[in-house]
Amino acid sequence: MKYALPRARGGLISGRALARRLAELDPVRDNEEATRLSIEVRYGDAIFVHAAYTVAFARQVAIPSISRIVYRRGTGDMMHDVRRRNDDTLVFFGEMLRHGHRSARGRAAIDRMEAIHSRFGISDQDKLYTLASLALEADRILEHLGLAVFTDADRLARFHFWRGVGERMGLEVPETRVDLLAWTVDYEHAHYAYTEGGRALVDQLFEDWRQRWFPGPLRPLADNALLLVIDDPLRAVHRLPDPPAGLQSIAPRIIDSYMTFQSVRPHRLNRSWVDHFRRDDAGPVDLDRIGYQPGRYGIERQR
Repeated sequence: MKYALPRARGGLISGRALARRLAELDPVRDNEEATRLSIEVRYGDAIFVHAAYTVAFARQVAIPSISRIVYRRGTGDMMHDVRRRNDDTLVFFGEMLRHGHRSARGRAAIDRMEAIHSRFGISDQDKLYTLASLALEADRILEHLGLAVFTDADRLARFHFWRGVGERMGLEVPETRVDLLAWTVDYEHAHYAYTEGGRALVDQLFEDWRQRWFPGPLRPLADNALLLVIDDPLRAVHRLPDPPAGLQSIAPRIIDSYMTFQSVRPHRLNRSWVDHFRRDDAGPVDLDRIGYQPGRYGIERQR
């Protein structure tokens, strides 16, 4: 018999109840529920999600063939409205996570994203690398910081979740998480390179990070906070500075304390990335209205 998640007043559940449910789930069979509970409910605070997404995107545009398509000689959506571009992408992912990649709604989000990709001739290898960044980035950030937050079951479930998304996209995804990580590292070694377009896109990502989370007098802290969670090879390829050494020494303890608090505090069971990043709050998400829209900025795409 499955353990039922008891809800507290106000729709909250205890961190202990959530941990018991996660421990009960099979990371392969139940990958959709396990991944949603782990990265949307338990560790789904908007600032944490946005930080991991930002690093993953910076990693993607370190591949010149990806940065060329996203930058499009300065005409890409990210160069005109980076916040909208990021919000729309995170809503796509949120729809997949809260409904599951096997559901009709989850498949519709994947198909809409693929319809957008088809306009730009993105290779299957670059799509697989992008998918890998979603499956692996949270753990790569934590490993860079010397922290272990997720369990082996959490990591395995997340791999199988994104593998399910990749299969819906028609990709040949490696059969194990270890194989996907090895493929990803090899792909980076073979393809990472500095480009002006890639750096311009990273600068836009930093600007969204500053504007979104660091108002007024906190603005000077923004860049170093983000640089802390970007590993050395990725900073090097984009020619980004290193964060101050003193900050590097204390930040892991602060982040570890924050993540520990997240694991034990009460949670809202229906929390979703969509709630954080959608641009309206009325009814179901209209998938046709998010993502790339031809002519939105009066500029046709250029390759």
